Amino acid sequence: MKTDRHLIIGSGARQRGSVYILVLGASLIVAVIGISSLMAARVQRRAVAASAEMIQARELARSAIERGLRDIKVNSTFWRMQMAMMPPTNVPFADGTFTLTIVDPIDGNLTNNTSDPVVFTGIGKYGDSQYILEVSLNGDGSIQPGTWKRVVN
Repeated sequence: MKTDRHLIIGSGARQRGSVYILVLGASLIVAVIGISSLMAARVQRRAVAASAEMIQARELARSAIERGLRDIKVNSTFWRMQMAMMPPTNVPFADGTFTLTIVDPIDGNLTNNTSDPVVFTGIGKYGDSQYILEVSLNGDGSIQPGTWKRVVN
């Protein structure tokens, strides 16, 4: 009779050990799922932040071009000479910066012929993001329709 009782006690210890292993395995699975969810959320948060930075950089690039267009309206006679001498460069704005480059695609000389077209390139920088936007202007400073485009470098 002692042996039967001893066998019953021994099998109960094995049951408790296997339940412990099952609980430990289930806990491990839950922990892996939780850590994976946290990592996925972190990656998604970084992607959203990068997207928001790119939007800010795009708006800064647009602001650079709009600044150049405003300068043309303010000084319609001598805007070419003024921009050739002092284009807006690394202008701090809205926690970022913008730069405007002005190029005469015909001969490279902005001031020698007022009828030559001009290309404005706005560069916006925000955080780690940079966005470059380009638009072509007629000789009088009006925008050539359909020429707004993103420059990818």
